[in-house]
Amino acid sequence: LVSCLPGLGLATETLPAPSKVTRRMIERSQTVARAEHSPQYTYEKRSLLERLDGTGQLINSEEKIYQVTLINGFPFNRLVSIEGRELNAEECKREEVREERFRQRFVSADRNKLLARKEALVTPELLDRYQFAVIERVVLSNRTTLVLTFKPKEGDLPSKTIQDKLLNRMAGTLWIDEDDADTARLVVSLVEPASLGWFGWLGSLTRCELSLERQRMPDGVWINTKQALLIQYRKLAATLRFRTTEVSRGFRRV
Repeated sequence: LVSCLPGLGLATETLPAPSKVTRRMIERSQTVARAEHSPQYTYEKRSLLERLDGTGQLINSEEKIYQVTLINGFPFNRLVSIEGRELNAEECKREEVREERFRQRFVSADRNKLLARKEALVTPELLDRYQFAVIERVVLSNRTTLVLTFKPKEGDLPSKTIQDKLLNRMAGTLWIDEDDADTARLVVSLVEPASLGWFGWLGSLTRCELSLERQRMPDGVWINTKQALLIQYRKLAATLRFRTTEVSRGFRRV
């Protein structure tokens, strides 16, 4: 009877161990990185940068539109408009130079280093920093999805760089597609302030919140559709707060 009730059937099924889910996530990342002829997409991305005051009120903002293409499997954002106007000749020239520099990175690059860059978001070293828990199984976009929470492990964690300090203070929730073992959604935030620079001379990051939504294409490719990042930074008596929102649309396979 329970299995016949809407929404309760998934809850009665046994949830997988966190280690099994994270292992599949790593394997998925490696498979995608090593794919020689995976489908490629071009699309439009709208980026909005907002500067806020200490109370969260808007001070100013800037909107940019990018055309995103893949170069050697890495997304390149080509700027096409700023605040609704098309680029002038000088700005177009700068974009051409920037794209050429981006392409030149792969001419003599070591293949293993390129693979490492593509796998950088999901690696054993990254996931080993956190303690995961599989809390439920839900349906997201008509697909069975596992919901995981994560938080930093206790004890000594790598802390040689600023990036290490930030990663060691992050906690949040992951929505993992159960069939593909790919990330469908992510919400993560800083659980405690992080001092930046030597003895904090660069200031401290007091707030960092990131949310990410992804969409599965018909051919199985996962693409970021929306990303929002809020950063609050403090140095001496000044507090700076920024919010960026990126929304992608018009996906077209090439």
